[in-house]
Amino acid sequence: MDLAGISYDISIVSSIAIILGSLFVVVQIRQTNRMIRVAGQQAETAAVQARLTTEQLKQDHDLANMDMIMRLYEFANTAEVQAAWLTVLKSNISTYEDFENLPKPDQVAFFQIGALFESLGVLVERGIVKVNIIEDMFLTRLAWETMKPFVSGVRKKYGEEENYTAFQRLYEQIIQTGAKLP
Repeated sequence: MDLAGISYDISIVSSIAIILGSLFVVVQIRQTNRMIRVAGQQAETAAVQARLTTEQLKQDHDLANMDMIMRLYEFANTAEVQAAWLTVLKSNISTYEDFENLPKPDQVAFFQIGALFESLGVLVERGIVKVNIIEDMFLTRLAWETMKPFVSGVRKKYGEEENYTAFQRLYEQIIQTGAKLP
């Protein structure tokens, strides 16, 4: 065994090891690049899925809100509510004393209509229903102007300024949007 032969053999083995190591690194880099591309594609797909899910949730929310407003509208069109509405309109009160002189069933009609519009006002305030939908489907301005003496009297008599405030704010919002009195 000569030293030069061993040195030559080690040099060849070392060169082969370097070449194999380089090939291994190239293969690893290619696999890593493929994994990065796949991960990028998965991220893009997840983003698209998230956007579509968000759109679906928004549509579901809008449908649920429309379903709720349609149920309210159906309720408002029942014979009982329509009779209460006609009673309020025909009572033509100008003071709370006029209200107190009405028969009890007529007084109940004012509370029913007041509760309906108070509920609608709360739905608008909470962003569940848009004011323009209420404006299109209900006669809020006419209701408020007809019931204002009743509301003022209830507030004064019972000392609760909070009574029918959502109804009043609904009316004020509709006035700001320029709704026309029917």
